[in-house]
Amino acid sequence: MRGLIRLLVAPGALLLAATLGAGCSTDIGAPPERVFKAAPWTADERMTYDLVERGGQVYGTCEVVTDVDHEPGTGTTLLSFLCGDGEGYRDDRTALVDSATLEPHTATRTITKTDEKATKFESQYDPPLVRLTATEGEKTRTTERDLPEPTKENPEPGWYDDESLLWLVRGIPLAQGYKGAFRDINASTGRIFTVEVSVVAQETLKVPAGEFTAWKVRVRTSSVTHYFWVDIESPHRIVRARVEHLSYELTGIE
Repeated sequence: MRGLIRLLVAPGALLLAATLGAGCSTDIGAPPERVFKAAPWTADERMTYDLVERGGQVYGTCEVVTDVDHEPGTGTTLLSFLCGDGEGYRDDRTALVDSATLEPHTATRTITKTDEKATKFESQYDPPLVRLTATEGEKTRTTERDLPEPTKENPEPGWYDDESLLWLVRGIPLAQGYKGAFRDINASTGRIFTVEVSVVAQETLKVPAGEFTAWKVRVRTSSVTHYFWVDIESPHRIVRARVEHLSYELTGIE
């Protein structure tokens, strides 16, 4: 499974959203807005995915977990995206977010490689700032970034943590022609940048979990474009995601 190993070594390559930050030398000029309108999930959920190269070879597996009762009474939901190759290489991420708005509180990404120390990226939100920390072995780097603030022209700017993208695209207005933009906070790159999201088509596709009719959602920065197929039926699970030469294929639902 050299392909997955290569991905896990490169920060952001396996992570769906982290790849958005790679190579962004310029930024999209669209004003950020609150594109996440409502959470379609109403209870805990767990989905599994195969990580597949375009030639059809399965490189690894991922587990996507929504924990709506992680901290009862706090109005927060824990999101987990956990990937590995079964041979000791792992790329695991979590985000604690506001249950209604997806506004982030904290986020963590941990890359574990066999016989090596883990690399950890953390985001700690304290508006109007976010603290981004990267730890590799004994070395720690921390930086602070300004979060978007309301202005007269844009009273409700939208910003979300990179680790929540798999959930964010499920909560946008899923309708033909929809287009919006938001600011993405990426601890792996230490950057904040604009992401444009749009609903481009409705398609029927087959994955290991079955046949689905889904909205094809395009997510792009100034330099990269990825696609997500979101089930038209509630709770609008991700059926497939395509990131560069790799696809995430839904294999199971709990």
